[in-house]
Order: sequence, then structure tokens, then C-alpha cells
Amino acid sequence: MIKEKNGTKIEFIGGNNEYRIGANSLLIEHKEGLKTKRIMIDAGALFTPDWTSYDAAICDMSNFFENPYHKATEPVDGIFITHCHEDHIGALIYLAAAKYKLPKIYASDYTKAFILSEMDKYNIPHEYVPEIETIRQGQTIRLSENMEVSPFNVSHSTKGALGFHVLTKIDGKNNAGLVFSGDYHLGKVPFGQGFDEDEYKDFISNKFVSHIFTDATSATMDSNQVVTFDEAVENTVRELKSHPTKQVFSAVIARSVQNLAVDLKAARQTGRTVLISSPGLRQSMNILQAGLKRNDPEILKLFDIKEGEEFNFDDLVKVAHNSSDIQKYLNKYEPHERYMIISGAFAEDKAGRKSCLVLISEQNKVSYDASGKLKGKGMSGHQIFTADKDTLFMLRQRPIESINGEKHRALVSRLKALGSTVVLNGETIDEKYQRSGHASRDESEKFRRLTLENCSNKTSLKTGKQDAFLISVHGDVEQLKALEDIFRKKGSKTLLCLNTDMIEIDEGKTQKIKGLSFDDQPWICVEKHSLSGHGVDDVFIFDLCDKNFVKIDNLYTIVNIQTSVNPHAKKENTYRLNKALETAEKLEEEGMSMSNIEIRNKVRGDRRGHITESYSYSQIKALRDEKSKSKTKKKFNRRERGGR
Repeated sequence: MIKEKNGTKIEFIGGNNEYRIGANSLLIEHKEGLKTKRIMIDAGALFTPDWTSYDAAICDMSNFFENPYHKATEPVDGIFITHCHEDHIGALIYLAAAKYKLPKIYASDYTKAFILSEMDKYNIPHEYVPEIETIRQGQTIRLSENMEVSPFNVSHSTKGALGFHVLTKIDGKNNAGLVFSGDYHLGKVPFGQGFDEDEYKDFISNKFVSHIFTDATSATMDSNQVVTFDEAVENTVRELKSHPTKQVFSAVIARSVQNLAVDLKAARQTGRTVLISSPGLRQSMNILQAGLKRNDPEILKLFDIKEGEEFNFDDLVKVAHNSSDIQKYLNKYEPHERYMIISGAFAEDKAGRKSCLVLISEQNKVSYDASGKLKGKGMSGHQIFTADKDTLFMLRQRPIESINGEKHRALVSRLKALGSTVVLNGETIDEKYQRSGHASRDESEKFRRLTLENCSNKTSLKTGKQDAFLISVHGDVEQLKALEDIFRKKGSKTLLCLNTDMIEIDEGKTQKIKGLSFDDQPWICVEKHSLSGHGVDDVFIFDLCDKNFVKIDNLYTIVNIQTSVNPHAKKENTYRLNKALETAEKLEEEGMSMSNIEIRNKVRGDRRGHITESYSYSQIKALRDEKSKSKTKKKFNRRERGGR
């Protein structure tokens, strides 16, 4: 450990991984005398490899937050979130699920809404849902007299993405001026604030800068390989017109609402009616609809709607909440009228939890009629959607080799084997159907230049009286090195930092402290099992794992059940609770400590709204065996009877 002394320390919790992108998180600690402030920028999850049993992994953050079984040794005072993607907010959800007490979170309005939606989706008890404060460019959040944070707008594939400037002082004098780009690019976005060069110059003009932490994900891509939003729409429309008789499936990352807008605009221009069925996509769709209702000029411009012009969003988009809604859509619209936006842009294929796109591709046994049209849905595959020679798949999300390279290629092969046409993002401009949400090589260099040439200490940096360090983040080792090399060739000082490495900043001096080797870095891995098979009732298993995601120890298990308060709920509730208990007993037999098993009963339908009631394994076992006559049992039985 570093000896305690005055100054600023940055610890790379996650994100700068050995070979996979994800779990982004940085800790900033500022100490002066007996006063210490700590903030975290992002708290994300990592998508685990296919061959593991886990759905996600997060870094071990037990030192920073406490739960009933563990005290925080380095408590964090606030968490600042750049945007709502899983690799930046996923850990928040899992930590809250495991009863970690999270400090106040600072985020944009859209990111806040998404975090709260995820907390509700995963049945997080109300007392563990953190306070979230909405922030925007132009604000300064002062955490102490010597530490403050200022957000600024950046462009990304989702709405409301932010970067941050963090200023620390010692004895009232500037110590560190830290710029964090977050996931960003410098292009325009169809709606939301996005990055504006003039606004950023004005923002950074009164900011002291000593270190720049910038996104390395697309550092090897040139700007001439990047398309604008309008070009992406134009290219997509061209493909649709080339296949006028085919039904269209487009796989989109649910939270990448800027890319979803490409499909919506292309569908409107070609006279097709869109179907949305994924819960995540429905949430993004709500944002667009809300913008139209309040005549948001950005949304009106997006769809080429003149002010005062009549436009019914429901005529363009049909939102399906169940399989019956999907079937109605298929019955009403002919193939050439359909434009179905589905989940699975990353070809997710965990056992028992396959994405819509993967299920469609797995029509193993199909037959055709005399005209060559597909008959039936085969022996496997999606329960409703089918694909044949009259189907066009728009797979605009380019695969990330370390995450889904092989499975994406296998998916494409299966779709083509069904006779379908598959369109992929290509290498040339007219083969591109969406832009990357990350900065190209040229944009990375421009962001560096804009920051250094316009900050308040630009003269000192130019004359060499002060140094500014460039540190690449958000990538595997090769990507981090690639961006570091770009900056070094431009004459900047650089630091290559990986997970658990630290940077100390004191009186203008910067020192890197090497952290643990990758072999010694543990992960907390999360495994989700559905009791019902439809994701309604879930078991969450939290395991401590090594770098290869091999289990070291059990940490925590949660069994979520959902019930409805109504006079006929008793039979259903009894079944679900018994099923939950059965699962918990099995887990105990496999070595799980009883004290770390919790069963959560989320009661819906009450006049008071959604209520979460939590029970430990021993409590619910006593209740089900009718061994307890406590008030808890009476309350439990009253819920079972559907009473108020």
C-alpha cells in the first residue's frame, strides 16, 4: 500500500484489463491533513466469456462500500457516471442487489432514469437504491473546499453521455486537474447535447489541466473510416431499396439510442412499420416518444417533421409487450412492410438465456413449399419469428473480437444457411450503417489538442514549465498501447496504466505505482438463473473468482420472486415461495452459508405500489414449515391471502 500523505491518488479499479473490454471504474482520492475525499468515476460490469457459467463480472469493490457482512475500509463519497452502458453502470446494480450501501450517484437525466429502471428490474430493495442527483454541463459539484467535479457533454451512441474535469487543491493551490473523456467521439449526434467544439473550448478555458484520461477503444481507426448519422441513414435506406420485398430484422444495442434512431428514420423513409419488442428497446423508444410529445426540435428534425405537421408516432412504431402483440403485427403487415428491431447485437448466447437474434438463427430443421417459402418454424428457434430467403438482416454493430468475434461469425453463417441476406458494417464509407461510439485516431488527437491549447494553464504547458500526462483508458492492453503510442509521437508524456495500478500527484510531481499482477486480481462474478424460464423470478449467485473466472468462494445468493396482491394469489404465491425455498435449500446443500441466502418477495398490485419484502433462508424456512408465530409470519400470511 502507498504511504499516507497529502496529494491526489488515482487507482485503476477496472476497465484497463488484460484482454477484455469492460468493468470500467476509476477511484480518485484526495488527502490533505486529516481530511480525505474519495470519488469513483463509473462502476461497470464486464461480459464474461461464453465458456463460463457467469453472466457478468465486476471488480472487487468491497473496500469502498459496506454491506451487512463487510465494512468499508476506504469509503467512497460519491460516484460520477459517464453514461448508461453496462460496462459503466453494471456494478451499481449488482452491488445494490448484494446490499452494499452506495453513496450518492451523479449522472445525466437519461442515465439516472436508466439506472433506476435497472434497479427496479432486478428487484433491488428500496433502502439499497442510492440517491441519484442529475447533473449537466455548466455545473460544478464541490465535494470539499479542495475537491470539485465539473461535467461536460460528449457524443456517444447513447443519450446524455458526459466527461468530467476533477480539480484538487492543497493549501488552496492547484494540485491536479484531471480530464476524463468517458466513452466519446467528436461527431454530432441526432439528439441530446453531444460534443460541441466551441462549448468545450469555453468549458476548458478556466480549467487547470495536468492529466488527460481518454478512451482508447477505437484508437486505431481513422476519421475517414467514420460516417455521420445522415450518411448511416442514407446507406441503410439504399440497402432497403435494394431488397424491397424482404422483411427486415435489425439488431440494436438497447441502450444505444442514437443508433436506434438510424433504423427509425430509414424505416420512415422507406414506408415500413417498425416493431419493437425488447424491454430495453422499449425504454429507449419511450425517450423518443416523450420528445415528440413535447415537440422537442431535435426529435422533430430527426424525423423531418415540420412544426405543426401532424405525425402519429404509433403509425411508425408498434410496441409489443408479449407474443400476442408480435403475432398481431406479423398478421397485419406483409413482409415488405415489416421492419423488426430486435435484441442481440452482440449475439448473446448464454445457456437458457439466448438473445432474440440467436434464437431466430437456430431454426435447425425447416422445410419449404413449392414456391420456396419457408413452412413452419422448425424443431427449434424463436417461438414466433422465422427467417428465410425473403429476410434481410441488418447487423450494423461490428463485433468486438475479444467478446463476440467467433460467435458473431457463427451467427452470420447460421442466418445465411437459412437463405437470408445478411448485411454487415463494412470497410468503405458506403458500406457503413452506423458510426462507432468511440473516438477515432484523429479525434483522439484533436481532443488532446483542444484540451491542452485552451485550458487555463496552456502557456505553462506550452513553455514546458508544467507537464501534462496522457493516459489511455477503456481497452485491452493492445488498444491502450496503441493510443499511448499516438500521443507519444505527438510529444506528450504518457503513462500506461493497467488494473490496480495507481498514480500519485503531489506538488506537480506524478509517480506511477505498479499494482497487482493480473494473476492476483480477483473478480466478483454474477450468475443469474431464471426459475420460471422467462426471467420473471431469478436466482443471483455472487462468487469470488480468479482471473480465469474459476470460482474461489461463494459470497452471496439472492432468490427473487414476484407475486401479485389479489384475492386469487394464494395458490400462485405458495407455489413461488416453495420454489424459491427449494432452490435455496439446494444451494445450501452445495455449500452456501445460510446467513448469505436471501429471498426477496416483490409484491405488486397493492394500492401502495411496489413493495419489496426480504427474508433470510432461515426465516422463510420457518414460515413455510409453520414453526414461527412471529409478527413476520402474520405479515407474510396476510400477503398470501391478498389482504391489505
